[in-house]
Amino acid sequence: MVDVLGGRRLVTREGALVEAEAALQNKVVALYFAAGRCAPSRDFTPLLCDFYTALVGAARQPAPFEIVFVSADGSAQEMLDFMRQQHGAWLALPFHDPYRQ
Repeated sequence: MVDVLGGRRLVTREGALVEAEAALQNKVVALYFAAGRCAPSRDFTPLLCDFYTALVGAARQPAPFEIVFVSADGSAQEMLDFMRQQHGAWLALPFHDPYRQ
């Protein structure tokens, strides 16, 4: 996944930018496509959050697993609201990144 996202920045739910290469190096990466306006996404996201928290909590740090959220929301604000309300401490492709399309 570093090959695909290398040279890009990812965003945390707090809004901080991190280099994808550093954050994803030597990790299994899951891409999570969802939107806050989507009922199945709102139902599934807390389950994914619990799974992520348990998996990362049980692993030796740094955990060899990361989730990258790819938003299908209608705006950057909707994306950030969804991330802050329901997401775990995983990363996201910024809303205006062309790879999101």
